[in-house]
Amino acid sequence: MCVMTEDENKPQSNVKQIDIRGRVCPMTFVYTKLALEEMQSGSILEVLLDYRPALKNIPDSCKRQGLAELIEIEELDSDEDEWIMRLRKI
Repeated sequence: MCVMTEDENKPQSNVKQIDIRGRVCPMTFVYTKLALEEMQSGSILEVLLDYRPALKNIPDSCKRQGLAELIEIEELDSDEDEWIMRLRKI
């Protein structure tokens, strides 16, 4: 299940968050792309994920398709392999 919500902890209203933990490639990019397509240019998408190959595949695919640029990847839990990836919609 992919959950998309506005991040209530962020002061900006142009930040969205999706939770794609439990998904593997290529579906990690598919869910990210669908979320980005609904967003305005300059908006931030936070992607919660737990599939290590997606840390490279999502930003590469976003760049190749001109969808978004990588801002940062933050490790949430090293024991559980969970990260949050922040992308800026182009």
